[in-house]
Amino acid sequence: MEAGTKHSHKLREFSTQLAERLKAAPHTPVQPLRLAVRIGHDSYLLDMATAGEIVATADIAPVPWTRPWYRGLTNVRGRLIGVVDLQELSGRAPLSQEQGQQLLVFGPALKVNAGILISRAFGLRNIRELEELGMTGNPARPWEMQRFRDLDGTVLTELDLPRLVAAEVFSSVGV
Repeated sequence: MEAGTKHSHKLREFSTQLAERLKAAPHTPVQPLRLAVRIGHDSYLLDMATAGEIVATADIAPVPWTRPWYRGLTNVRGRLIGVVDLQELSGRAPLSQEQGQQLLVFGPALKVNAGILISRAFGLRNIRELEELGMTGNPARPWEMQRFRDLDGTVLTELDLPRLVAAEVFSSVGV
């Protein structure tokens, strides 16, 4: 099995495990679980109700006359998905090709055929088990909410995907 196929297989396994945990969720007590992802050097928490699936980054077709943070379009199982570099959209350095290895496709609840580049997903976190560090308070990035620290000392910022897709800057793809 070649490396790319192994990587895709691992992503499918991870997505399957997440789907199984989500199906079991109605039968378990409500816990504020969040998906933990790394984007470049930063760590984020995402509500699993708004996060769709994680896929390996495939060929991205650039779209002319768009902002640099809008990387282009990719095909995910017959669906055209707009690929966004959240780091660059947030005013930070763009992700390198090595840092943006996966695409987190937004869930159907957001009604947007888009996704953000992530470096990797690294599990689930229960917010009740995290130390609260306060709100980020950055008006330029209203989608970045509260900050937390996990038991390993990792600082994670809660990323509100509905706020991200509602932000004017997100919908201003064209130049």
